[in-house]
Amino acid sequence: MSGATDMAKWMMVQLDSGRVSDGSRLFTPASTRQLWREVTPTPIRNLPPALASLDHLRARIAGYALGLNVRDYRGRILLQHTGGLPGYLSKVATIPELRLGVAVLTNQESGAAYESIVYHVLDHYLNVKPPDYPASFKRLNDQNRAKLREAERKASAGRDSLSGQSLSLAKYAGTYRDPWDGDVVIAQEGRGLTIRFKHTPSLVGDLVHWQHDTFLARWRDRELRADAYATFSLEPDGSIEQLKMVPASDAVDFSFDFQDLTLRPIGDSAQ
Repeated sequence: MSGATDMAKWMMVQLDSGRVSDGSRLFTPASTRQLWREVTPTPIRNLPPALASLDHLRARIAGYALGLNVRDYRGRILLQHTGGLPGYLSKVATIPELRLGVAVLTNQESGAAYESIVYHVLDHYLNVKPPDYPASFKRLNDQNRAKLREAERKASAGRDSLSGQSLSLAKYAGTYRDPWDGDVVIAQEGRGLTIRFKHTPSLVGDLVHWQHDTFLARWRDRELRADAYATFSLEPDGSIEQLKMVPASDAVDFSFDFQDLTLRPIGDSAQ
């Protein structure tokens, strides 16, 4: 949670190797080099077809430093990171060689907006005529939306809607635990099942039968837009061995990490 003034101060401290307005330092130039040094290499991917004309956006080097993405941009090192919450997206980018920084904070969920603004500003200070970034990113958005619609159509068409679940709803109910994320409670409420993440109060949803022993977790807070498939695996005796979850759509933000959970029944869980 920040604003333009705070972000400007943060970028100035970064670009001045830790020095603040009174001349004192929060960290040394040596620490700055460590902060900006690549720690984890990241994949270099080809640009999507919609951005093929913007070859300068294709990284030649890419990695993750201590809290910043590091890549090249028009022959210079670019440090950047994005941020997001439902309804808000942001990006900060700096070119230390030019002591240049730009932060874009938006009250909309459009990566195309902050990307277009950031690259336009960087090009201006690099004395390069900016291409039509909004048009290019709009094409990319349109193509991505079309792919998502097609993927949703295929998922719906491939669903075996006549298949039934293996167990009664009551036998799916119980407490499940993941070593990292903690406890998740499945409960029978009325004629259906609910799911609650104890450590994430906003993750409360209804489990709607999808097919076989897979349910669709529809979060009651629809702003999350992070529905997930929840699949129960059974032991030979019909008891539940584990519950795994995967995002129901490529549109789900990677931060939810459902696919990394291995939920196993404990205590009062289904038998």
